[in-house]
Amino acid sequence: MQTKNNYRPVVHFTPPANWMNDPNGMVYANGRYHLFYQYYPAAPYWGPMHWGHAVTRDLLHWEHLPTALYPDELGCIFSGSCVLDKENLSGFGSLENPPMIAVYTSHNTTTHLEQQSIAYSLDYEHFEKYYGNPIIANEGQPDFRDPKVFWNPIKQCYSLVLAAGKNVEFYSSRNLKDWEKTGEFQAGIHGLGGICECPDCFPLQTEDGEKWVLIISMILPPEETGKENNAFDRMSHITQYYVGSFDGNTFIDTEKSDIPLLPDFGTDNYAAVTFQNLDEKVMIGWADNWDYAAQAPTAESGFRGKMTLAREMKLVKTEQGYRLSFSFKGTEALEAVSFPLAQGDNRLHSDTFGLKAAVKGTGKIVFRNSSGEFVEITVTEEEITVDRRHAGQSSFQQDYEKESYGLNRTPRQLRDSSEIEIIFDKCILEVLADNGLTPFTVSVFPLQPYEKIGVTGDIQAKLFYLC
Repeated sequence: MQTKNNYRPVVHFTPPANWMNDPNGMVYANGRYHLFYQYYPAAPYWGPMHWGHAVTRDLLHWEHLPTALYPDELGCIFSGSCVLDKENLSGFGSLENPPMIAVYTSHNTTTHLEQQSIAYSLDYEHFEKYYGNPIIANEGQPDFRDPKVFWNPIKQCYSLVLAAGKNVEFYSSRNLKDWEKTGEFQAGIHGLGGICECPDCFPLQTEDGEKWVLIISMILPPEETGKENNAFDRMSHITQYYVGSFDGNTFIDTEKSDIPLLPDFGTDNYAAVTFQNLDEKVMIGWADNWDYAAQAPTAESGFRGKMTLAREMKLVKTEQGYRLSFSFKGTEALEAVSFPLAQGDNRLHSDTFGLKAAVKGTGKIVFRNSSGEFVEITVTEEEITVDRRHAGQSSFQQDYEKESYGLNRTPRQLRDSSEIEIIFDKCILEVLADNGLTPFTVSVFPLQPYEKIGVTGDIQAKLFYLC
């Protein structure tokens, strides 16, 4: 069906054309944020993976750069990370011109063997692969991928966390070329079990001192997917996190939460990781869903795959324990020119906009168009709901049509007055509710842009435009 709407977002990153999935290699260098990503430049569906590359200064407007890494004799270029080697421990550059090191998974498309490799760059655009690859060989462990490098303050060296089947493994190195395994962590003892992907490990300061966060994206076992049809098992892929400590060798889950901790309660935020070489912790995720991304109608607009906006993280003590809290990074100047919305319907003049709202009780925010399509955000005393069941196109894929995918709901983290931040950009809706403790990311595909925004109940909202 031909649509009337161009779905390419304005301030959310999308590839120049065709397919994109996981964010990779995010690093800040010389005033620019670098984003690499899983990229298949030949078609709007998953294929032999390359690393695409883009940069930005403001996290909203991106410049496409040439493809950074291509498949080679070791295989396709699966997910990984980058580090700015400021001390030139690798020897690939100098103190005056430190190298950028990409650490990635080489995936053999015939044998499916996955090993870890590196490449380096001195101009931060063109990469040379290391002649000694692979730097972490594999004797046959399946699902051995997605290395995320981070500074180890205890051993004063680099460490990385790597998905290895149902576990994640930790390695350390003093030169980014020779790696030694130091420990492992099993997902599922607390939280969700399954095949691990795209881990990340980093410290955050709290009122009780430093704590570490371990994020793991998960492929749930088929027999567990949809078993309870709740926020934790309704989809085949989900991202969770743990709060604890890092002893220099491995992560320790000290909080031992009774329920899985999710960084997003929507359907479309997977494989999220943080920027390296930033004092603050800023995350970007793939704003799509493996269950239906390959059928998304965005192909009519020339692409498939989009990223979330950058989100800065804090670790907040709540009645339930420590939880991640998020705020949008890069929208601050635009928020400064916001204007208040009246109760009832307000006309929209763009399909790329933001909203900040004070919630003092219960209420509802609705975006709608003249075709009768609408998406609804409802706040009650007990829960927050993001309902996209009537938001637009849905018949393109059976999972997208499911009630459990369309009606996104979760208990509130804060019962008192709180703030909601909302960003809508063509086909992606991001909601940070309860002062950022309750995030949702969902994809919607209206046949024409939403024309009105309705505000009802105990909500005072201000609107700002993003373009």
